[in-house]
Amino acid sequence: MVQAVLFDLDETLILDHSVSLHALQGCAFYAASWYSLDIPRLVQAAEEAAVRLWRAGPAYSYTQRIGHSAGEGLWARYTVQTHPALKVLSEWAPDFRVAVWQEALGEQRIRDQALCEALAHRYLSERRLFPRYPEVDALLERLRGYKLGLVTNGVPDLQREKLTGASLQDWFQAVAVSGELDVGKPEQGIFEHICRELNVEPSACVMVGDNPERDIAGALRAGMRSVWVNRGFKPKDPRYQADLEVSNLLEMLPWLETL
Repeated sequence: MVQAVLFDLDETLILDHSVSLHALQGCAFYAASWYSLDIPRLVQAAEEAAVRLWRAGPAYSYTQRIGHSAGEGLWARYTVQTHPALKVLSEWAPDFRVAVWQEALGEQRIRDQALCEALAHRYLSERRLFPRYPEVDALLERLRGYKLGLVTNGVPDLQREKLTGASLQDWFQAVAVSGELDVGKPEQGIFEHICRELNVEPSACVMVGDNPERDIAGALRAGMRSVWVNRGFKPKDPRYQADLEVSNLLEMLPWLETL
């Protein structure tokens, strides 16, 4: 019998990619009020520069382990430092953010330090939106009979800010953040932690997420059933077969009721 339903956060309960794109576009429009430039090209160049510089950064291996991305590095505050690498990131990130815009604008032969600093600061505020997927409220209402847990990868302050910013914190009896525990999906430890917090066995849990390599693989390792929500950003991975595939979270309810 299923006692608990566990959720990923980004691109499962709340929008992520589209909000990041919105913020980058907002910054690019702002830059276009300073100079005549190609806005789509600037957005793409900023995305590519962020990934390239992130991979060369001083804490890349740590961020890979806990699941913290280059895009998140553009707006995380790093105020909660549960690991030495988070202090490193807090000191390195301001220059990283400016450098992203230096490279992106440089592709269009624009050299303006003041603009780069303004864009780095602007993105910090532009990105702070936390819209829920449209079916989330109805889904959570229907799941009131289950214990609910959140299992999310990322740095402590940012993931907690997303949770409260989306007004979702009161729905969950337990929350596991990889940066707080120093272990991330798909490692078994984070799933064991949430089971202890909810006082349930892994076999009595269903894990719901959008990332086959993190969410579904982790559920399989932990001995849980899983639901893959296909939001169109992560391709299906035949190595990690979920028990159910959906495109809308409400589609899982009839299946869940049979367990």
